[in-house]
Amino acid sequence: MSDLHIRAARPDDHPGAAAVCATLGRAVWPESAFEERPDRLALVATHEGRVVGFAKTHHHPEPDAPAPAGHYLGGVVVAEQWRRRGLGFRLTAARLDWIAGRATEAFYFTNENNAASIALHEPFGFRLVTALPTIRGVSADDGKALIRLYRSALAAPRNRPEMMAP
Repeated sequence: MSDLHIRAARPDDHPGAAAVCATLGRAVWPESAFEERPDRLALVATHEGRVVGFAKTHHHPEPDAPAPAGHYLGGVVVAEQWRRRGLGFRLTAARLDWIAGRATEAFYFTNENNAASIALHEPFGFRLVTALPTIRGVSADDGKALIRLYRSALAAPRNRPEMMAP
């Protein structure tokens, strides 16, 4: 994985990310998700110049009971051949380092049946806050499961150079 790089996303990463989504049968993120903004971070992971994963954060300045205002981890997408190789972990660590430079806590929510997402976030200290049919306007895919909201207290950024490439 020596040629694997994680960096801030750019709009020209959109076609590569769309191709990853197409191979996974997932909805394509809009190009605007890859634009630089001061209130959120979007990352891409590239291998040999090709997008193999991407992830983002969201900042919600207002609470939406029971979800507090704050920084939230958004989606993370990893190409099939790169799964179970630590890429999701690295993308999550990099996003949490960015949030830790701006806040003392982070949030995320997921379908209660998304065991992979729950397992990915557990090492980062995320703990269950609540589970409801809808959180921030998002409901579970099947309409029967609950959405779980998680919170993690953050320390100062870890500043690990291996997390971000120039």
